[in-house]
Amino acid sequence: MTEITYGPGHFDGPDELPTDYKNALLELLTFQADSEFMGGMRVQENLRFAPRPMEALRLAKKVKEEFGHGVYLWTLLDDLGLDTNKRVQAILQDPQADSPGNTKIINAFKYKNWSKIFTCWEDVAIFSLVVTPGAVAFLGQYKDSSYTPWASVSDRIFKEELGHLSFGEWAAKRVIEFDGEEGRAKLQKSVEKFLPIGLGFYGRDSKDSENFKLYHRFGLKPKQPEELKIEYLSIVKDRLAKVGLIYPENIQADYEMNIQ
Repeated sequence: MTEITYGPGHFDGPDELPTDYKNALLELLTFQADSEFMGGMRVQENLRFAPRPMEALRLAKKVKEEFGHGVYLWTLLDDLGLDTNKRVQAILQDPQADSPGNTKIINAFKYKNWSKIFTCWEDVAIFSLVVTPGAVAFLGQYKDSSYTPWASVSDRIFKEELGHLSFGEWAAKRVIEFDGEEGRAKLQKSVEKFLPIGLGFYGRDSKDSENFKLYHRFGLKPKQPEELKIEYLSIVKDRLAKVGLIYPENIQADYEMNIQ
């Protein structure tokens, strides 16, 4: 039996999708949509660390955009027949649960993990500087998804993720501007804390994941994890250098993002 591989722009809407393809699409879309919206819930918790009004304003913009990402993707899921109203209500009513209402949340955005790892504004800045490059690389590939509506939405999300990356660079530079070398030392310590999450964002090598092979064949994950790793490392090393921070070698990826 010949396996069918779907390229970019193969399906322009929800009608007449092959069953296996639709199931894979629903799995990936719900995981991203639920996680994006929960990401907004998590990021807003970090407003308490903002040291100045401008930092609070810029972080609030990021919160709004994270919620927006969830809504954009839930709109696609509405078209695919999913009841997304139940998903948003579940998250809003019980944001500290691991999977409220059976939503699918990335481990890093679960309250039990998030609440332990953020302790100061330096952490907030470095998360956007070190982890967001993983989102830029990983989510950016969906611009070439074989499902055209997802590709279109992903282009907008990608541009906003680039803005979140710029926020991290700006916030880190502000720490150094106001707090000098003491602030730089705190930022560097945070780099070592968050780098395993960033390195784990793009997933295990392709040979180690059967799910990836299916998603790749369907054109839902166009890039190999190995390609995303190269892209991630290029972005994060460049941004750290711009801030005057060091990329620490020999840090192991945390693929499960079960933050300890």
